[in-house]
Amino acid sequence: MVNRSEASHEIVQLVPAVAINLRLATLFDLETVDLTANQILTLLLVKSAEGGRMKSGEIASRLGISLPAATALVDRLVASGVVARSQGEDRRVVWIAVTDEGAALLTRLGEGLEKRIDAVIADSDPAALDALVEGLRRVATFADRIGEPRAIDADGHLPP
Repeated sequence: MVNRSEASHEIVQLVPAVAINLRLATLFDLETVDLTANQILTLLLVKSAEGGRMKSGEIASRLGISLPAATALVDRLVASGVVARSQGEDRRVVWIAVTDEGAALLTRLGEGLEKRIDAVIADSDPAALDALVEGLRRVATFADRIGEPRAIDADGHLPP
């Protein structure tokens, strides 16, 4: 069993390796569509948002980019027909939502990814698959926690 310091060091090595090996462009076969990885991430983000819509500021915050960069990103997605803008009750609020065309694209890309995963796990035993799914759930939870912009206290701990 590793101690916390050893675990932190190993995690620092593993997280970039996972990110590099799970390249979005490769996972979703983006060579077949005319969108960038950040555009696909934005589509996924908006589609999964509460109510299926987000404001540009929320997109910027979640992707860690500036508001002007998020606005330009959304402009390109609107031009591609995969998202649409609409005004909220307060005219100053502009919502971004995935169009039917964008949802269909995400469905196609997801189906392609599922086929790739099916091929990779075809010979896995059920216990290994259970462990893999549980491990990925934990990685997703971990990624949510380390991705949050929270202050670290003087002892190097995140608040609960």
